[in-house]
Amino acid sequence: MKATMVIPSVWVLAALATTTYAANPGMNGKWVLNKEKSQGPQADTEVLTYEIKGDEEHYIVDEVDKDAKAPGGVRKFNTEYTAKLDGQEYPNKNLVTGKVNYVSIKQMFPRVEELTNIVHETGADGKEVSKVTGHYVRILSADGKEYTSVLIDPKGIVRSIRVFDKQPE
Repeated sequence: MKATMVIPSVWVLAALATTTYAANPGMNGKWVLNKEKSQGPQADTEVLTYEIKGDEEHYIVDEVDKDAKAPGGVRKFNTEYTAKLDGQEYPNKNLVTGKVNYVSIKQMFPRVEELTNIVHETGADGKEVSKVTGHYVRILSADGKEYTSVLIDPKGIVRSIRVFDKQPE
């Protein structure tokens, strides 16, 4: 399936879901990237960890890529946030560099959420402004064993589709 066809498919899947809105405890646990099912740019390895408590989502991503320019030939990316699914901005800290960006999460349907990545920059007037750097539409399968993350750039173009398999606890 071409990435350009995924957007309509994502919205159709979302529309088929019921209309209860709350943090999804089905996301709890560790998820490992399934490279064979994924499309577009992706890490060599990627593990996501979710801990859902009440209306908050605690998320950690740990990625490793081969990169000849990085120390030891390996680039590591590790970030973490705790956020509610209320559309507000929450800090997302890069645990490798210490840099903080922001995320905003909205639950679109049960098992479907949209995460917006945001950076804060200084505008021409010297005031801080928020700039959207991308979106993820994240969909948990009905059986809770697979999770799909669609990366959409600020112009609405799908950049990658990553599929994760839930790991046994």
